Amino acid sequence: MPGDPVTLDTDALQDLHGAARLRAFETFLCRSLARHLHVPPAHRVSLTRPLYAQGIDSLTALALQRALESALGVPVPAHHLLREQTVGELAAVLSTTTERGTHAGL
Repeated sequence: MPGDPVTLDTDALQDLHGAARLRAFETFLCRSLARHLHVPPAHRVSLTRPLYAQGIDSLTALALQRALESALGVPVPAHHLLREQTVGELAAVLSTTTERGTHAGL
């Protein structure tokens, strides 16, 4: 895929909590989705529309899953990317999952 990979500063993420942490995940997911779905810069990925309604299919979900797992260092179940879930909902799940992993020493 063209362009630089989308990254998330996981060290800085450890200092974020609540709404700030959620916003960081939403931004990261929107950028990741835009890259995987080839969304033009003038358009935006919606936080409230289901992922499938924004063009994610099984192949895109698999590529996104790998990218998210690599960036976050936690498993991202494919069903989170394929069901009627929004970016905002996925961000909340990932934020909680990674925060638990941080506190557990993962």
